[in-house]
Amino acid sequence: MKKEGFTLIEIIVVVGIIGIILAGSYPSILNVLETRALDSSARELLTTLEAARYTAVNEKVYCRVRFFQENNQWHYLVEVEEGGLSGTTPTFSWKQVPKYIRKTLPPKFNPQVQMPAGSTGGYEVVFSPLGLVANYTFNNPQNFRVVLQSQKLRKLGQDDQRIITIYAGGSIGYKKARS
Repeated sequence: MKKEGFTLIEIIVVVGIIGIILAGSYPSILNVLETRALDSSARELLTTLEAARYTAVNEKVYCRVRFFQENNQWHYLVEVEEGGLSGTTPTFSWKQVPKYIRKTLPPKFNPQVQMPAGSTGGYEVVFSPLGLVANYTFNNPQNFRVVLQSQKLRKLGQDDQRIITIYAGGSIGYKKARS
């Protein structure tokens, strides 16, 4: 009588082959995870910038994205300008938009925030009610971008930078680059 099934040797050989395949693909899996994390961080910032521009146009207010450092980390949040009168003098202040939470740029991507200095500290891009960048300086357009870079991807010779550029007309560019 012949019993059907697998022998212990056959099972060990199959498990060994699967182990070799996984060991060979492990660096590739890590590479994909790093690329996705970098893309995700950049797209989250891109979405916030586009949402701030939309808020400015939709609500007909000045809206800004303010970048600031705290505990050696870059943070950003969306604020709108509120106006009022103090006697006969107009007063303006910035108030955080409740639906947009404060976010952090991951320190592992070495964020480089290149924006003009803000009126309340930090750096900012201000969208006008027309969707234009109100604080744009044409003499130095490089001052309106954020660069995120992955050292792991750089060592592998891949596109290691994600560059988000804000243009005078309010449009926002997203580019992958190799340093």
